[in-house]
Amino acid sequence: SLSSDDASAHVRVSRRTGALASMAPADDAEAQQSLMGNLTGKKEEPKPALSRGRTKGDFQRAMDYVRNLKDLPEDDPVKQGIRCFLKWGVKPLILICMFYIWLGKQLYKVYLILPKNLLQMIFGVGLCFFGGVYFTAIAAVEAALLLGGVDMWNHLTTCWNEGSLVAAASMEDDKVDANKDSVPDVQQMSTNELINHKALVALKAVKDPMRLQQALVALGNVYLAVIATLKFQFAKTVAVALGIAQMLSLPVCRWFGPFLAAIMGPDLNHWVHVIIDTTIKIIAVVVASYIQAFISAFYSGLRGGKLFAEGFFNIAAERGWLEKLPDRLVSKPFDPDQSYLDEAIAYPLAAAGYYVQVTHGFGLDFPLNLILLPCTIVEWFLRFQVFT
Repeated sequence: SLSSDDASAHVRVSRRTGALASMAPADDAEAQQSLMGNLTGKKEEPKPALSRGRTKGDFQRAMDYVRNLKDLPEDDPVKQGIRCFLKWGVKPLILICMFYIWLGKQLYKVYLILPKNLLQMIFGVGLCFFGGVYFTAIAAVEAALLLGGVDMWNHLTTCWNEGSLVAAASMEDDKVDANKDSVPDVQQMSTNELINHKALVALKAVKDPMRLQQALVALGNVYLAVIATLKFQFAKTVAVALGIAQMLSLPVCRWFGPFLAAIMGPDLNHWVHVIIDTTIKIIAVVVASYIQAFISAFYSGLRGGKLFAEGFFNIAAERGWLEKLPDRLVSKPFDPDQSYLDEAIAYPLAAAGYYVQVTHGFGLDFPLNLILLPCTIVEWFLRFQVFT
């Protein structure tokens, strides 16, 4: 039972809460209950707050996405695209790679047969006529030999041997017909089964995974060191080109700014200077790469000519050809420090190689462009890594 004062107070509170409840929106139930609790003196237990942010990181979300891919139906467009690429795209690439691997093996056999001086002459001719085309790759090889040393060759041999085992195991696996239906088993597998099966074959074929892992880590460290060295080596040319671009930004903006602003309109007028400045910098970097090709072609031509001349005179001295030359040309006995015949051969060869490179725009003609396609791919990949 309530007293008269308590009953009147309860009536007043009920009327007030009823009025406020009628004034509150219908969909704001939580706020209405909280207000009624404050007026009646009753406190409700706080509800746990709902998290509106993400509870998983990007890596975990990516792993969840990859796990969901295994539940895709067989007729999913993603699987159809992968299957089509594996069937019609990967096999031609494998054949092309096998051809270049075979070509590399044949060249390596020739390398083992030829004498050192003759190899030096061949390498010198290559520098004279292709030094400007592959200036980044040549600089990368020199840096790798300097930074990697003897251990780098051991790591490369490890990767080559283990990769050869994987390739041989994969080729043998392609011939397996366990159910004897005259159709290889790999052609009857789904995309997921084929990927998992080939991965298992590769893992079984590797004989020393710890040594392979150490070799890959060491080669990765050498690669990072080579890229850092090349960035420092060619940074001067890029810095000069970007400095020139900065000085040309204002006059070019005055020349082409009004025309570009009229095309883009008043709403995009603030993008005019950014577009002009970025375009100038891109052109400057391309020009810097072309200028570096001129510089590297000249340097490699001189170096290649010197290597060719040294190798040639070493062979001539070993076979006694110099003793048959007149005394006006060669002093008897022959002394390389007192002779200028090597320079007489090196400089014209260097000039000829430089002229050929410049006149061909630092490009290759058929069929050299196809034979040296892997070198071209490596060259442009390294340029992308260095100049960007």
